[in-house]
Amino acid sequence: MHLFKETYFSEIFMTGILYNIVSILTQGLLWPAQWVSPKMAAFIRGRQNSFEVLEACRKHPGKRLWMHCASLGEFEQGRPVLEWLRREQPSTTIVLTFFSPSGYSVRKHTHLADIVAYLPWDTKRNAQKFITLVQPESAFIVKSELWPNYMTALQSSNIKTYFIAAQFRPNQIFFKPYGGYMTQLLKGMTHIFVQNQKSLDLLHGIGMTRCSISGDTRFDRVLQQRAGDNTLAFLATFKGQARCIILGSSWPEDHDIWLEFMNQHASENLKFVIAPHDLAVKEIDRITDLLTPLVVRYDGNGKTSDQLLMQAKVLVLNTMGDLAKAYQYADVAYVGGAIGTSGLHNILEPATFGLPIVIGPNIRKFPEAIDLKTLGGLAIVRNATEVKTLMDHWINNPKAADVFSKKALNYVEAHAGATAHITTFISAADQD
Repeated sequence: MHLFKETYFSEIFMTGILYNIVSILTQGLLWPAQWVSPKMAAFIRGRQNSFEVLEACRKHPGKRLWMHCASLGEFEQGRPVLEWLRREQPSTTIVLTFFSPSGYSVRKHTHLADIVAYLPWDTKRNAQKFITLVQPESAFIVKSELWPNYMTALQSSNIKTYFIAAQFRPNQIFFKPYGGYMTQLLKGMTHIFVQNQKSLDLLHGIGMTRCSISGDTRFDRVLQQRAGDNTLAFLATFKGQARCIILGSSWPEDHDIWLEFMNQHASENLKFVIAPHDLAVKEIDRITDLLTPLVVRYDGNGKTSDQLLMQAKVLVLNTMGDLAKAYQYADVAYVGGAIGTSGLHNILEPATFGLPIVIGPNIRKFPEAIDLKTLGGLAIVRNATEVKTLMDHWINNPKAADVFSKKALNYVEAHAGATAHITTFISAADQD
């Protein structure tokens, strides 16, 4: 339940009391889901021992910092700042929390934090217990999670709290006549680093002055990612000399508009990688059954032979954390989430490798997609017919795809620098 997203509940949270009633009811409604969904099981059971994990704080005397990320995407967004904190303050204990299993399961052993845990559910008791136990000197909230009880506890304890890469829209509760409770929590933050001028104008409109435009730290992160070691030997073996189209963070509705094209065009010269956002066995079984070319599922267990990888025409990437590196091996990237209502996933990762990018049409909440569309740095498809038309054009006219590639790469490189803005400000604030 991300309160920066437009949900039914976010529109009725007029008071703290109402919020806490709905929060408790939501916990009860979600509880049975753990027995029917592995993801919900991880979500619910994973945080049952959060405070046991956080007890490790007692073994780390001295200064502590806390960073909270909703999921893996937000972790990558906050990572440049987290790396800076680790580098500049090596003796400081860093506590990292996640809301979603997609973040915790992949980064629970990250060297960038001393303690990693699921964030306990947002109740007054949990929030106060968390702050009392962790006792952070500063808190860093990445992009999309404003939990009222935690924010109240932080502000009551006079803990410096920073919002990183925040993005605001006029229809959010902070800017509604009945949003006073949430607006006051927002105003209580030490500083809010926003992605764009529209967000800054909205904050100024409610009297918020402790805010500035930093840009989006994801630009810095993807450039950093490109400069690192992105080797994936299994993908190099699979691709060989063929061209490769990758479907990144794809959902069932994304698969549905691509399956026909893959069945018609997968060959020795054109191969496909499917990296589903949700590694649900049922969906992987479904697309495997519907694909006529030879498909290999790669799950990283070392059992997939090089011979099978070379023979396969479609590879289903059944792992977590490899997608950003996998883009290095692609010639075209389709990024999922914008055909349906799931939400567009990270298009900056393929852009930083200079790939022509294809997405669905639902991009209203994604400024980087709107920017790239305006600049001519990505293409939009709505159905299988449009996929075929576009891909046939790019296959027969590689220079047409190159135009999109160059514009996407130039866009990423032109928007670097958010991390420097944020870290410079924090350094100055720490000296005051």
